[in-house]
Amino acid sequence: MRAAYVVVALASLLAPAAHAWRSGALKVNARSAPRAVGRRVLGGASLAGAAALLRVRSASALEAKRRNVPPKELAEIVTADVVERQFLATADFTRSLYDESATFTDEIDSYTLDKFITGTSKLFVKDKSNVRLSSPVAADEKRVEFSFEETLCFNLPFIKPLVSLSGRVVLERDPESGLFTSYREYWDQKPADVIRSATF
Repeated sequence: MRAAYVVVALASLLAPAAHAWRSGALKVNARSAPRAVGRRVLGGASLAGAAALLRVRSASALEAKRRNVPPKELAEIVTADVVERQFLATADFTRSLYDESATFTDEIDSYTLDKFITGTSKLFVKDKSNVRLSSPVAADEKRVEFSFEETLCFNLPFIKPLVSLSGRVVLERDPESGLFTSYREYWDQKPADVIRSATF
């Protein structure tokens, strides 16, 4: 019975979280518990500083876009972003490959580039999360695709639940610049099933 209550409580936190965090709709501070914990939530007062830092990074990113990277090289860079930098859990990816207007979509919602970075980097515990490729990264002039498996550790205030999921990512390229304009995650599991997989 206690386990059932934990699952229900976790669902009440994580379900809105995945929807809420990346778009910045919810905020918390040191004195209040989060109303929802997802890629939109855990910033609080630090969001202002993070936003300023992102504006600086964004300005430099605009100056150094890598246009029309050949597919083979692009596949190598994305492979490193996934395997070495763990970008699905850390948002540490090669930004120069992305158009600044790129959208990031998972099974919960869509996010702007900056909100994806801010939300993802705060939502997960980097050292306890792990992303693995389950297929090679395939690239051509139109898109990049790969399949993944991941274990994600949520960075909640009092507990650090782990969830596991798998799926694939499709990155669409602009026909003129070759930059990524769209990131789309397709999960093999339903979001509710991902939540139910949580361990502590």
